[in-house]
Amino acid sequence: MNIKLGARGSSDQINYILIKMDDLTLMTAENLFLSGEEYRIKAGKSIVALLNSLSKDHAISIGENIVDNIEDELKLGSGELKKYSE
Repeated sequence: MNIKLGARGSSDQINYILIKMDDLTLMTAENLFLSGEEYRIKAGKSIVALLNSLSKDHAISIGENIVDNIEDELKLGSGELKKYSE
């Protein structure tokens, strides 16, 4: 299974983070643009934990052009998602 991480929104505002697994698409529960910093941090940690556990058995890819935007939006440390970039 190939897993892809993406974002929905515009170039200056990310509304949702998408995780696509074959025919299944998961999306963050709240609009990130409207949610508070505490939710963004919690969502970021959860997504990193999920990707790290799934990466043991599956290929994960994130577009190189959106990795920095997602890391900034989710208040992640620099490089936490870069290991999955294409």
